[in-house]
Amino acid sequence: MKITIKEIAQIAGVHRSTVDKVLHNRPGVSDEVRKKVQLIIDEFQYRPNQNGCALQKQNRLFRIGIILVDVDALPNLQAGIDLGLREFDSFRIETEFHTVRFSDAEAMAKHIDSMVDRSVDGIIVNPINAESVRRAAQRAAQKGIPLVTTNADLENVSRLCYVGQDGRRASRVAGRLMGEFVGGHGKIAVITSAIASESNNYYVKIRETEFIDYILEHYPAIQIVACIENMEDPKITLMETMKLIQREPNLRGIYITCGGVAEVGQAVRISGKDGKLKVLGYESYPQIIDMIRSDCVTCTIDSDIEQQGRIPVQILMNYLLYGTVPQQDNCYTDIKIVLKELL
Repeated sequence: MKITIKEIAQIAGVHRSTVDKVLHNRPGVSDEVRKKVQLIIDEFQYRPNQNGCALQKQNRLFRIGIILVDVDALPNLQAGIDLGLREFDSFRIETEFHTVRFSDAEAMAKHIDSMVDRSVDGIIVNPINAESVRRAAQRAAQKGIPLVTTNADLENVSRLCYVGQDGRRASRVAGRLMGEFVGGHGKIAVITSAIASESNNYYVKIRETEFIDYILEHYPAIQIVACIENMEDPKITLMETMKLIQREPNLRGIYITCGGVAEVGQAVRISGKDGKLKVLGYESYPQIIDMIRSDCVTCTIDSDIEQQGRIPVQILMNYLLYGTVPQQDNCYTDIKIVLKELL
């Protein structure tokens, strides 16, 4: 049975504008009324006429804010975002693009707040999981501005969707791989971005804690001798890895949760440990692939960073054009294991 917005409003005893607000997740409706209207929408399986919605908005200007962190993933995220925008090139889209330094949560929060103050239509952010950023993101939600997180997520924030790898699952995969690589015993180390800092990537933190928990549970004969912060800095990564290898001559494995896999591989090569020291990290940037080919990195777990740029644009534009809300809170990209034998 087909139903119209007018009929939904009549059944719910509300104005048509209230139904429209519920359909497009806009503010100005109480939770009780929103739930009542949504139940009717779901019961009759009402869907807006997408072609009609798109035609009505053909000449409208959409202003999209994009905030990314300046880390290894940045070029791939940008490339994916560009792909996503090209898919909607028949619409007028104005982007406001910013990058912030790793851990510069205050700069990121200011950019989000500024976008909210100027009522942009939507925000895509590769977030730093700090309280100031969470407050700014929640303010966007309260103002009815849809926000999509990509490559990392925010705790306890209402956002339209998270796009990226399932960090917990990938960490367990990493734990199993490392356990097998080192034969279930010996010394390994973890290199991560900012252990002590709140201004960290949420899923980098998950990669660290879940991996350690998995190793402790399934490989009790493996000893984690160090957890090193690299602050996503290539120079720090290279220097600290060299110190680690010199300090722990019997080290059998290194697990990297964040950027810097290529620099770890470089340290392994300089130390003459290529093919001996098992190195496991994430993503498949060209430098990492080169290190795998030369046996300086054993394996990487790719999460398709380019798709993590493209999909948020699709989700956001489909929401703005058609009112399409993602069926799930999380849109997970693939977990792909890359070994030398697969290249």
